[in-house]
Amino acid sequence: MPAKNTAAVETVETVEVVPDATAELGAAEAEASGKRVEVEHNGKTYFVPAPLDYPVDVVFAENDFEAIRLVLGEEQWQEYRKSRPTIRDFQEFNAKINEATGN
Repeated sequence: MPAKNTAAVETVETVEVVPDATAELGAAEAEASGKRVEVEHNGKTYFVPAPLDYPVDVVFAENDFEAIRLVLGEEQWQEYRKSRPTIRDFQEFNAKINEATGN
């Protein structure tokens, strides 16, 4: 009789992500109008240009940190860095910026 496989099986929970229509419309409006977008994070408001107004160097950014630094501009990037963010915090901030701008 063959041996039974007794390896532990990990259960993975899946979460359904429902698009936020209001956020998507706001992002589309900002992109079409060229208006800057406000992004709230950890009690601060950051101002991000519409995607078509990003500095062209964003295209050449080698990672998300470099891209967000370019999008925010040096002054806002340094203000964000003063909060001593973690990688997890940066991921959340990056996601907020991408959602707000439709990226």
